[in-house]
Amino acid sequence: MEPTSLPGLVLRIDAKVCHVEVAGRRHVLPLAGKLFEQRSLERRPLAVGDLVDVRVGEREGEGAIDAVQPRQSQLTRRSASEGEERAQVLAANLTLVVVVAAVAEPPFQPELVDGILAAAARERIPTAVVLTKIDRDRRGLAADLAGIYSAIGSRVLCTSTAPGHETPGPLAELAALLHGNRSVLCGLSGVGKSSLLNTVVPGLAQRIGSLNHIRQGRHTTAVTELIPLPGGGHVLDTPGVRNFHLFHTGSQELQFLFPEIAARLPQCGYRNCLHRDEPDCAVRAALTSGAIAATRHASYLGMLATAQQGERMGAQERGASGERRGRRGPRR
Repeated sequence: MEPTSLPGLVLRIDAKVCHVEVAGRRHVLPLAGKLFEQRSLERRPLAVGDLVDVRVGEREGEGAIDAVQPRQSQLTRRSASEGEERAQVLAANLTLVVVVAAVAEPPFQPELVDGILAAAARERIPTAVVLTKIDRDRRGLAADLAGIYSAIGSRVLCTSTAPGHETPGPLAELAALLHGNRSVLCGLSGVGKSSLLNTVVPGLAQRIGSLNHIRQGRHTTAVTELIPLPGGGHVLDTPGVRNFHLFHTGSQELQFLFPEIAARLPQCGYRNCLHRDEPDCAVRAALTSGAIAATRHASYLGMLATAQQGERMGAQERGASGERRGRRGPRR
C-alpha cells in the first residue's frame, strides 16, 4: 500500500537532502531528481519555507517530495555566482521580514537595509527594522533612523542585549512578533541577529560571534534553517549578507518600492520622472525640504543605476539575438 501524501514545510536544504516538518516531526528526505527537471531563473528548485506534498516511509530517509505548492511570497535577491543572472530565494511563504542593523560596529549601511525593504515591498511582506547595540549610540543615530523607517510604515525596535543595558520592552515586542509569524532575520554579519534570538527565545542556543579586527562580522550562522519556536512561529536566521541586489526589477517599478517616493509620483511634472535630475520633481522637492531622507534617496539612485544597467544589457542581448536570427537563410 502506497503511503499517503502529506503536507510538509521545508526547514532546511542541504546538498543532497531536505529537512521537512510534517505534523510536528522532522523528516530528512532525499532531493528527488524530478525537482530539477524544470528550468527556471532560480538557483534551486526548493527554498526554505516552501510548502510541499511528501510521502514518508517507516524508516528515516524513506519517502519523497511529490510536489511544491504555489508560494504566497518569497524574499529574493540577485545571485551573481552562477555565471549568469539567477534568483536566490532566501525564504518562501514569509509573513514578516525583520531587517537587523547595528547603530555601531558594524556601521549602519542604508543601501543594504533599503534593498531588503524594497524586496519585501515587492512581495507585500510586512517589515520590521530592529536597531541593535543602542547602548553604543553616542550620536543619537538610533532616534534618527527610527524616525526615517517608522515614517515609511516599518515597525522600528531599538534594542540592546548588553548586560546592564537590556531593553526589555522592545525585546518583548520582538518576541511577540516572532512567535506570531513565519519570519526571516536579515542583516550584516556581526549586527547581533543570533544574540537577539538567544535573548528573546531562551534555549534556542544560536552561536554568538564577535567582530574581527577590521570591524566586519564573522558568519556565526553557517546554514539557512527555518527554526520552529516553542510557543508558535518559525524564524529564519540567515548568514550575514554584505549586499542585497534586487532581481529583475525595472527602473519604473523601482520607485513603487519606496513608499515615500510612490506617494509623490502624481505631483511630479513628468509622467516618466525618475526623480534624479528632472525639473518640477515632487520627490526632489521633498528631499530638499527634508520630508524624504537623503539616505533613502541615495539608496534609490544606486538601485536605479543598477536597474538601468540591467535594462541596457537586456536590450543589447535582445538586439544581438535578433541580428543572429536575421542572418539565417530561408528554409528550403
